[in-house]
Amino acid sequence: MTISVHPPAGDRDWGGRLPRNETLDLDDDQRAAREEILERSARWAERSGFAPTDDAGGLIGPFNAFALRPAPGRAFNRWVQTDQRGSSLSAPIREVVILTVGVAWQADYEVYAHVAVARTVGLSETVIAGLRAGDTDGFAPDELAAHRFAEELVRTHRVTDATYAAAVAAFGRDGVLDLVHLVGMYLATSALLNAFEVPAPPIPAP
Repeated sequence: MTISVHPPAGDRDWGGRLPRNETLDLDDDQRAAREEILERSARWAERSGFAPTDDAGGLIGPFNAFALRPAPGRAFNRWVQTDQRGSSLSAPIREVVILTVGVAWQADYEVYAHVAVARTVGLSETVIAGLRAGDTDGFAPDELAAHRFAEELVRTHRVTDATYAAAVAAFGRDGVLDLVHLVGMYLATSALLNAFEVPAPPIPAP
């Protein structure tokens, strides 16, 4: 997977409504949090094919917010890391869920980042394009079950009996619990990105 090009530092206001952390006089905890993000989360982002910084090294996406508020930022990252290590869901199914949430919320950076992650873990371009366009033709049964469960929960705040039963059949009880945790995780991410109008680089062509 080719890593996406880092956007130019002066191309736009990558902090959205938030000040960029590198423009502020950070306290010791904020500086430590920034270094932790650059050493861990940013490296994961690079390996996954999306840009966590601009071309001058300034944090973009949710990472800037995590540096500004270290305690909740660290707690959120622990939640993500715990899910990545212990989820019963496969990596491609996780990306179906994450993209379903991001598209429903029109969270540009989340969709940008997780299109890249989805490609890295082998989710097909047919499914990626379908998730972005609302077209489920060509989805495998487990992909469709995950997408329908996440979309119903996000858009209607409930899940029908039929959709729930299909998810249990596909993933088991633990898998459905993991689905719900994953939806919640990326609802929080989408809310953060949208509340502060955090922009995203363009999504590269396949």
